[in-house]
Amino acid sequence: MWMDFERARLELARLKVSDRDAVPLLFARAAEICSRALRVERVGIWSLEPALSGLLCVYLLDLREPGATAGGVLRHADLGRYARALSERRYIASADVRSDPQTADLVEEYFDPLGVVSTLDVPLYRGGEVIGVVCHEHRGERRVWTEEEGAFAISVADMLAHALTAAELAEAQEALNAMEHARQDALRAEALARVARGLAHDLGNSLQSILAQAEFLMRVADDPAQVRETARSIRDLGAHAGRITAGMREFAQGVDAAPKVVELDAQVRSSIEALRGLAGVDREFSSSLGAAGAKVALDPTGFERVLANLVVNAREATEAGGSIRLSTRVFDGEVEVELRDDGRGMDEATRSRVFEPFFTTHGEVPQRGFGLAIVAAAVHAAGGEVSVESAPGEGAAFRIRLPLLEASAISATTGSRAPEP
Repeated sequence: MWMDFERARLELARLKVSDRDAVPLLFARAAEICSRALRVERVGIWSLEPALSGLLCVYLLDLREPGATAGGVLRHADLGRYARALSERRYIASADVRSDPQTADLVEEYFDPLGVVSTLDVPLYRGGEVIGVVCHEHRGERRVWTEEEGAFAISVADMLAHALTAAELAEAQEALNAMEHARQDALRAEALARVARGLAHDLGNSLQSILAQAEFLMRVADDPAQVRETARSIRDLGAHAGRITAGMREFAQGVDAAPKVVELDAQVRSSIEALRGLAGVDREFSSSLGAAGAKVALDPTGFERVLANLVVNAREATEAGGSIRLSTRVFDGEVEVELRDDGRGMDEATRSRVFEPFFTTHGEVPQRGFGLAIVAAAVHAAGGEVSVESAPGEGAAFRIRLPLLEASAISATTGSRAPEP
């Protein structure tokens, strides 16, 4: 008999459960093994269901009545002393259910109709609490259960409780993974939405300026020099919009916008005409470049977006006839870019939030609130800092400071050797 139990335990140990869908199969195999090892006709697995205030049969094996199915309910009010025995004893070994006080309350309603004479019932525990019971029910002559049989039944109940916990953990992990995938999808969708809004913001600024220049071109159609200058401005604005689009295409294709070593003044100079167009024909735009030869590491297209957004912001802060001035200089081991306007300025509350995404002083206007957030993100990505100095009625000065590359740093970035002294 001992060897029979060991073989049955080994057979049970080899049963696997990966999720809740596998639990019914586990119950069926465990009931079959227990029926054979303990020589009983009937094995039931019951779950303690608070919503039902009692026990619910979740699996039933009955060799005498193969058509019998699970689903029976034993209400807590009908369990009597059996309920207390479940909570106080490691197992209930009843040789005669009719004379045993632990089971006598269930004789008339449950045991007699089924012809059950003896029962070996083991509670299922999780976290120190009873969550169900495995019932091994014997028909025929009264039966005294041995300690070996009790120990075997306990080992089966412990295995089932562990398997149920493992199934719930697997199910919880699967749900967690699904939630994480959903969260990642939501984050990707939000990131794409932000990129789309930023792209719409930048292209919208360019197109708005192109339209303004085209309208101006219509007014000066009889002035060839002015026509050429305005047409050149439109061309530069179109090229600027094209570079923004190319940068977004590279982003969508997963191409890293690697920083390049550039001479800052030359980079700014290449954007002057496009920036002049963004400032508008009714604003005075000027530049003063004083960082000749100074090199920095940045993404040229991203930096062009920075300057464009600063100019657009200055244009919106000024009235017709206002002044916008762009300047560069080398200062304290850094290269400084300043964009100053003589517009309406900002109070302290506005100035403290001006680089926040979605923050705008234009009310609920689509695509607003991204320009200066884009500036801050791009500058920080280049290892720099951006600040603003402003007061109501005194305009604003946005200052970008970027690390100045020494000769050794330039050679390390470009992969070439620095010239010998």
